[in-house]
Amino acid sequence: MRSVSFRHGETIVLDNTSLHVPKGAMCVVTGANASGKSTLLYVSAGLVKPESGDCTLGGHRANLNRPSELFRKGIRLGLVFQEGGMLSNMNALANVALPLRYHADVLGISVREIEQRARAALDRVGLTRSEMYSLPAHLSFGVRKRLALARAIALNPNFFFFDDPDVGLDQDTAAIVQEILCRYRDDPEVTCLVATNRDILVDRLGVPGYTLQNGRLYERVRPRSVPPSSQRLA
Repeated sequence: MRSVSFRHGETIVLDNTSLHVPKGAMCVVTGANASGKSTLLYVSAGLVKPESGDCTLGGHRANLNRPSELFRKGIRLGLVFQEGGMLSNMNALANVALPLRYHADVLGISVREIEQRARAALDRVGLTRSEMYSLPAHLSFGVRKRLALARAIALNPNFFFFDDPDVGLDQDTAAIVQEILCRYRDDPEVTCLVATNRDILVDRLGVPGYTLQNGRLYERVRPRSVPPSSQRLA
């Protein structure tokens, strides 16, 4: 994103903010609750239009293209929303299959292949057969988080956005989330942006970290001889 500004009413959420994540890299944006991390994530992904500035994904302006248009240009977005973002009247398997069905013509996959990919993604995050056929409301918070991961993974994304991926999880789900984050961190073909209020995630992943405060990003710096501090980025 470059020189992006955004407001919620009179509240400045992003104030002429810029952030560049190189291809194949991962970076983490931390901040307090309601600091605007989710907004930054959604603006970066092209889901929310900024008041000024622009965002590009793989050279394409995300804020001027719908996700379906970006997909046709080779930009496959994986999005893990903070609250899951599942359709309440569809079971887990159908929720994961839905974006695959939507993009089936671009992907060139059949109905059978759609179900195979959806099942493989759900297996990857450890959902049981019973859970696959359950509605989201009947699943625990941790299982819904796994479901959100599966839906994103199924699209084989090359741009992955995680919103508070490790908050409020049971031990097993936390381990799965950590493994998936590390897997995509190490994939040179996938660019990742993670938003979290847990500073420890930056250290665990060993990637560049930034703090969002009052609409501005500050680079997290860890000098050898002094406690962690912040340095203005944009």
